[in-house]
Amino acid sequence: MNNPYQYEDLTMIPFQSGPLLNNTFLIADRKSKECIAIDPSFFFEQVLEKIDREQWNFKAIWLTHAHFDHIAGIRSAVKSYPQIPIAMHPDDEIIRENGGIASNSSAGQEKYCPKPAIHLRDGMTLAVGKYEFQVLHTPGHAPGHCCFYQKEAGWLFTGDLIFYHDCGRTDLLGGNPAALMNSIREKILTLPDETLIFPGHEEFSSVGAEKPYYK
Repeated sequence: MNNPYQYEDLTMIPFQSGPLLNNTFLIADRKSKECIAIDPSFFFEQVLEKIDREQWNFKAIWLTHAHFDHIAGIRSAVKSYPQIPIAMHPDDEIIRENGGIASNSSAGQEKYCPKPAIHLRDGMTLAVGKYEFQVLHTPGHAPGHCCFYQKEAGWLFTGDLIFYHDCGRTDLLGGNPAALMNSIREKILTLPDETLIFPGHEEFSSVGAEKPYYK
């Protein structure tokens, strides 16, 4: 799972860990030495060790959404990089404030995700070195759920919106089945078939491989 994906000077290294087989993604521009992490999950120390070994400049954390298993590594990240900025859509603030637990019965959970410094919105652009990523607001699994799309490389990071032959659950706080299907059909399946899908859990896929499941 740690085999890197390459496009020009852009490297993406997946790390799969924890009981839910969460995927954390480390993305770096090898020329500028800037890097970011998407959805820091369990055992994030291994990602930090990679950053240190490569002597990359850790610029930011991008969150597809604020569920606990996608922010579990933030405590370790902040311990090593106290000022690291976190990017999240404001509509997931209710989940972040609840410690990443997406239910109304969990008040008082430890809030180990600091308040985001970067407020995601649909269509905005983020960058890793010279490489730009488009933010796609894709609610349904969570109200502030976002995907990150690198057009030239054909990489799409989908969090818990769409998986290998499956899609995200909608029975948690802010979940909405109709919104989820709309996000998939309008924001994901309209991309080129060869676009690689890197989801928040388990195996990877592509847009073309998932289209038959949403006719």
